[in-house]
Amino acid sequence: MTSYDSLRLREDVHLELLYDDRTPFGSGFTGLCDALLQRSCAALQTIVARDGLDALQDQAARWMPEIMAPRALGALYAAPDRLREECVHPPSELVTPAALRVSVPGQTGTRRARLPLSPARARTLAPWIGAWQHGTTRPRDPIAAALWDELRELGALEAPRAALQPLREGITFVGHAAVAMRHGATELLFDPFLLPPSAADPAPLRPHTAVDLQPSAVFITHSHPDHFDLASLMRLGHDVPIYVPAVERESLLATDMALRLRELGFCAVHRLAWGQEVDVGPYQVIALPFYGEQPTQGEMLHPEARNLGNTYVVEGPEHRVALVADAGRDAAGDTVAMAAEARARYGAVDCVFGGFRAWRLQPIRYLFSSVARYLLFVPPSERTTWQAIMNDADDLVATAAAWGARAVVPYANGGAPWFARVRLGPHGDGDDPRIDPSIATVERAIAAQPALQLLTTKTGERVVGLGSPVAAAE
Repeated sequence: MTSYDSLRLREDVHLELLYDDRTPFGSGFTGLCDALLQRSCAALQTIVARDGLDALQDQAARWMPEIMAPRALGALYAAPDRLREECVHPPSELVTPAALRVSVPGQTGTRRARLPLSPARARTLAPWIGAWQHGTTRPRDPIAAALWDELRELGALEAPRAALQPLREGITFVGHAAVAMRHGATELLFDPFLLPPSAADPAPLRPHTAVDLQPSAVFITHSHPDHFDLASLMRLGHDVPIYVPAVERESLLATDMALRLRELGFCAVHRLAWGQEVDVGPYQVIALPFYGEQPTQGEMLHPEARNLGNTYVVEGPEHRVALVADAGRDAAGDTVAMAAEARARYGAVDCVFGGFRAWRLQPIRYLFSSVARYLLFVPPSERTTWQAIMNDADDLVATAAAWGARAVVPYANGGAPWFARVRLGPHGDGDDPRIDPSIATVERAIAAQPALQLLTTKTGERVVGLGSPVAAAE
């Protein structure tokens, strides 16, 4: 094999971007803030190991004063009801791309490398990673050529091949919260989180990869890493139009997604505010409010620093579909009421894709999650109050009913073993990947809505059973 042979980036190679986080208290984008909070409260680990998380929640009133004492997390507050400004808004310029971590599976184990990213290499990373999905020769550009050589030395490149699972027309549940819609040559993709295939996956299953997907546009609901995954987006190409929620200033709760994409070389990034509409081929996409998945379901400290996001309504040639991801209710609004308002303005939808896990917890439990930083935004009066920051099964069904939908698809809970490996949802089963014990809660909730159909679609399959489309307006 010569240096001029056409090669592609293997789909089973795992890529991860690493950042240098020099902010005073850590940013939410890198997860450093969460790690620092967990380290500060390490003594609680003993209690959890001995008695479990439920016991810790039962003792929240006892432990919360110690956690928030001046010598502990209280040091992050300028006043009892106000966090330090540099904590709420970590300076975004102090968080910069540092390295690309590459993991290459092989017969004798996994080879791993940490490839440093200079500013010049970071700015060209997305263009080159995207170009190497389908097969190219060694680039002439010296920066790209050096990266190509490093990847080839690791065994991360192989001969090109055709897609194994090209998408058919219609709606495909890619997995977790990733949904694709295709009509003719136009393909929309929502919240791509594309984990690499593994030899550990059951034989009948195989995740969709970037080779299978050719999006005309990508839409992101919010910046949590299982919805906004830079490694997945790089593989889709630097010039694919990407629509992200409008984040004017990065905060501990919301990543400035447009900024983070552009610093890696993405060139077609668009901020989309609530109420804005976008036409892509035969599709019209409308951005609607994202309520819920905030630190509390009611009032919170620094409400200006929300987990900013969008829900979407997609008007297609066949059906009108709503995608609400991890939405719920908070002090700013309620997804059920939003659905009713959207129906009055835009008409009913055929189907609602929505989360259903609610995540009911005492705020102290945030310390043992991927969003430990949420605890900082809970007002003193709410620190021992149970929170439900996302829709549960009843809320999801109520949202679909308010929208006049004919069907509801529970999603954003993994959907296959490769998601379970990163602790997203149940493991599933090789014979029946639809297995998810929590779906039973949606079945019970939907029993009172005879006009509403529950659709459970296997990861990687088309969504069928939507019936005839609703009228364009009511």
